[in-house]
Amino acid sequence: MTLDGPAPARLYQQVFRHWRDAIASGRLPAGARLPAVRELAARHNVSLTTARRVVEELHAGGWIETRPRLGLFVAQPRQPGYPSPAGQPAPVSIATLALRLFEALRDPAIAPFGSPFIDPAWLDIAGVNDHLRRAVRKFSPARGLTDLPPGHDALRQQIVRRALHHGFRLQQDELLITCGAMEALNLALKSVARPGAVVAVESPAFYGMLYAIEANGMQALEIRTDPRTGLDVDDLAQALGRHRIAACMLMPSLQNPLGAIMPAAARARLLALAGEHDFAIIEDDAYRELLPPGGSPPPLKHHDSDGRVLYCGTFAKAFSPAPRIGWLAAGRHTETALLHKLMNTLSTSIPNQMAVASYLRDSRPDRRLARLRDTLASNRARLADTVRRHFPAGSEVNTPAGGFFLWVTLPPECDTLAHYPKALAAGVSFVPGALFSPSGRFGHCLRLNAGFALDEPVLARLAEVGRQLQAG
Repeated sequence: MTLDGPAPARLYQQVFRHWRDAIASGRLPAGARLPAVRELAARHNVSLTTARRVVEELHAGGWIETRPRLGLFVAQPRQPGYPSPAGQPAPVSIATLALRLFEALRDPAIAPFGSPFIDPAWLDIAGVNDHLRRAVRKFSPARGLTDLPPGHDALRQQIVRRALHHGFRLQQDELLITCGAMEALNLALKSVARPGAVVAVESPAFYGMLYAIEANGMQALEIRTDPRTGLDVDDLAQALGRHRIAACMLMPSLQNPLGAIMPAAARARLLALAGEHDFAIIEDDAYRELLPPGGSPPPLKHHDSDGRVLYCGTFAKAFSPAPRIGWLAAGRHTETALLHKLMNTLSTSIPNQMAVASYLRDSRPDRRLARLRDTLASNRARLADTVRRHFPAGSEVNTPAGGFFLWVTLPPECDTLAHYPKALAAGVSFVPGALFSPSGRFGHCLRLNAGFALDEPVLARLAEVGRQLQAG
């Protein structure tokens, strides 16, 4: 293989693509042995550092696996990706459907497989509430002025420290505290796009992003998204040849609903495309705390050299949803986001900000988070096993590296939205796949929540839903 171009990044990309394409084309079948790192470096005349990076990216993309004491091998074929969407921007209309579906979440008799939250009993609700009580006692009316947006300084400092704990950098002066992650996404979108603008989204996409696009009168452009490696940057590049986009909204780490993790090479290429075509990137990193250590590359924001990434985070998924605290690091759009915040909600609850700041400072949550990740991993495995045993033949269930969602792809003839009332009658909720696409794709898919106690009676109810789906 001849490598052209002296830059290490270019060498790395060429070597990576050489092996990735060999695997994807079938020239290297599943189970084939790959050269060790030193042999790889010698074969391609690259450094050990470059060779190690190639191996890491092949691992991250699910192309290869390491067998202890044996070496590197081609992994089993990846779950099939989804065909490219039609490729035309389209208005979004999912809000009414979402409201109707989520009514079921209020019924405690319904097993919450359709919930977007972890069971509060698994989170540190008591610890957070203790800090909330203390914050209310300490609150002074003067803080109503000193802690106006961008927000409580101590909380912004703790968010920066938490990011450093996870190996990436945030700048405190661009952090804006929001009323949860949804406000962060909405403010980010308002800051970079106007009504009628085209926004590229993953397909399937988090319905909260789609609702934000709908609420702001914009259009969504669906981009093919792989169940393991996330947004297909090649598909986005092709779309950019046909359409002018204002922004790309995505979840590179533990994508909702797929659980995909975007490899570092794809992230770098996305940042390059954003610079070349001058669009903003809205990055939702809501599930960072639920990743296993080292389970994902740093956020896109970590490598943002020109302020075009608007980074959204939340306290709700891994700590407690009660305070409704999120944040937005808006880069070059910080002032615009701040103005929209002042017009939107003026301020986020100051006692809640104080409570979250002191909780992050004093609680040392990492041991509890490690236990939570272990519990979720066990639950994902049990839930996936139930789906494989009881859902229709040909069904596929993804196996993400973290989080609490499983995405199930059923045979094409299954209509999960039409089946939803029967599932509720059986005492089970889920999220039909149609909610994750502005064009109604994924009608034969559904999302399940593994973030609550999966006892045998609950799993038996889900098995009954699987049998109903088999019967049509």
